[in-house]
Amino acid sequence: MPNQKGIILAFANLTVNGLVFTGAHIANALGGNGAGIRDQNADPAGRLVIQNSVFSGNQEGVLTGDNAGQMVTVVNSSFINNGNPDVNYFQHGLYVNQAYSLTVSNSLFCGQLIGHEIKSRAQVTMINNNQIYDGAADPAQECNTGSSSLAIDVANGGTATISGNQIVQGSTSANYKLVDYGEEGLWYTSNSLLVSGNDFTSTGTPSATAVYDPNCVPARLPNNNYTGITTIVDPPSCAVYE
Repeated sequence: MPNQKGIILAFANLTVNGLVFTGAHIANALGGNGAGIRDQNADPAGRLVIQNSVFSGNQEGVLTGDNAGQMVTVVNSSFINNGNPDVNYFQHGLYVNQAYSLTVSNSLFCGQLIGHEIKSRAQVTMINNNQIYDGAADPAQECNTGSSSLAIDVANGGTATISGNQIVQGSTSANYKLVDYGEEGLWYTSNSLLVSGNDFTSTGTPSATAVYDPNCVPARLPNNNYTGITTIVDPPSCAVYE
């Protein structure tokens, strides 16, 4: 890629609809993180909207910069078999750095190598009605097994809603946790975690944990289903069952 960043390098508001992004690759010496979309929009009212699109076989599906006012929306899209196979490079299917909000709905994430399927540092994170495979294959959807570390990483807290998702962890996941909240520190003054109506399944992974919540922000957990899960919330005292 001539820009050494992504298939699309965005500095302004961007909406994509019905596009396929595949094969984004740059040398490891340049970061090893060639993205389908690399968003570097610095406008405080910035918007990135992705609809009905496919990201497959890239080192990183989507990567955004730090923009505390930006709103990122992903709808009805697929992130399939992305990642850098070099263990020294930790890339993700969808990685939103500091932003106002990330909303992901009705989308597919699978086959990610080494990094996370979804990583968000946004102030508000909403991940609803998606299929997310963490180290688990789905041949019907052309998903490789992958070696992802987490299905969802809400790295710096904020207001997080994770609802109506199918989250499947397989034996090649590099981590026994499926969802991580605030492990890299709480950046925001308002922090809350609602995990509702999800199906959590883990196969072949010892001591699987559905939600890791090291800062013990009360995790509200209505109407989830758990299969093969050893620990629902770690620490257990942080769980609020409704």
